[in-house]
Amino acid sequence: MFDRVDEAVAYIEAKRTKRTFFDFQKIITKYQLNTNLKNIIHVAGTNGKGSTTVFMRDLLMKQGYHVGTFTSPYIINHNERISVDGKPISDEDLLRIINQLYKMIEVEQLSMFEIDVCIMLVYFSRLQLDYHIIECGIGGLYDKTNVLDCEVAVITNIGMDHQFMLGNTLLEIAQHKAGIIKKEKPLFTAETDAEILAYFQGVCQNKNSAFFPVDTAHGGEYPYCINLKGKEYFMAFPEYQVYNFLLAYHVINYFHEVQDDCVRDVLKHFFWPCRFEKIGHCYLDGAHNVPGMKALLQTLNSQKLDDIGIVFSALNDKDVGKMLDMLKDYDVIFASFTDERSDQKHMSFIRAIALMEKKHRNVVITGSLHFVSAVRKYLLTR
Repeated sequence: MFDRVDEAVAYIEAKRTKRTFFDFQKIITKYQLNTNLKNIIHVAGTNGKGSTTVFMRDLLMKQGYHVGTFTSPYIINHNERISVDGKPISDEDLLRIINQLYKMIEVEQLSMFEIDVCIMLVYFSRLQLDYHIIECGIGGLYDKTNVLDCEVAVITNIGMDHQFMLGNTLLEIAQHKAGIIKKEKPLFTAETDAEILAYFQGVCQNKNSAFFPVDTAHGGEYPYCINLKGKEYFMAFPEYQVYNFLLAYHVINYFHEVQDDCVRDVLKHFFWPCRFEKIGHCYLDGAHNVPGMKALLQTLNSQKLDDIGIVFSALNDKDVGKMLDMLKDYDVIFASFTDERSDQKHMSFIRAIALMEKKHRNVVITGSLHFVSAVRKYLLTR
C-alpha cells in the first residue's frame, strides 16, 4: 500500500513479469473488472496510434462528448496514459485505485501494462463517459487491451516493428493487428498495401464486419490540402499527420457527422508532443522504427530544413542498424539515455545536443519515444 503517488508509480513501472493474454483474461474475469465500457474505439497499428487517438478525441470533444483515452508510452508522466478529455488521471485517483488493486496485483504478479489496463478499467467504469479510445500496446490479437469488446476497430498502418513478437513479414504482423476486429463491428484503416488490405477485407468478411479503407490522398506539397465534403483544409503538419487526421475524421464521422467548424478548430489547435515538435532550434520526433524513420525523412525533405544535425538513440530491440543507415546523409551522433533497455556506452544526449547546436542551425532528436521524452524534459528545463 502507498501513501505517495511517486512510490506507487515506481512500483508500477518496476513490474515486468508478463503472462499470456488468456491468463490475463482469466484474471479480469476472476476479479470481475468491468470491460463493458460504452463506445470503445480500439486502435492498433505500427505508427500513428497516438496522433490518431488525439485527433479522434479532439473531434469528439469539440462536439461536446466526454472521452476517455488509454495510450502508451507516456511523454511527461505516467498518469497521462489514462486520461479523460485530455486531462491525465489525478494523483489522488491513481493512488486510490492502485491501493484498491494492490492485493490483486501482488497475488497475480501483474506487469506494468497489465496494471495500467486494470487501473483504466476501474477509473473509466466510475465515470459517465460517452466514448473510450483504447490504444494497443503491441500487436492486437494478444495485446492485453483486447479483453475489451470494441464498437469500432482502427488500424493505422502496418510496418516492420516488434518482429520478435509479431513475425518477420508484414502479413504476419497484420494478422496480429487484425486481432482487434470484432464480429459485426467495422474496421477503419489507413493502410495502403494491396495484399494487406485484401487480408483485412477477408477477415472482415469472415466476421460479417464492415470494411472501410480510408482514402488518404491529398493535394500539393507542404502545407498539404485535403478536401472533405467539398471544403478545402490546409494542414501545416508532417505528411504522416495528414493520414492520421483523415483516418480519425472518417472514424468519428461514422458515429456523428463532423461539421466544418469542428474540423477547422481541431486542425488549428492540434498538438501532440514529440511528433516533429519544435523547441528552440531542436525538433523532437519519436521515429522509433523503420517506417517512422522513413516518415521523418519525408518531413525533413518536405519542410526543406537545411543544415541539420541529428541526435539519435533507440531501445535495443529496434532495428538500429537500418535506421542509422537511413540517416547516412546527415551528421549523426548516437547518444545514450537512462533506460535499462538501451545501450549506455555512447555519448550522453546532453553533450551530443550541445555539440550539434554548435555545428548546425537545426538539430533533430529522434529514435525511441522514451529517449525523445527524456530529451524533451531536459530541453524544457535547461
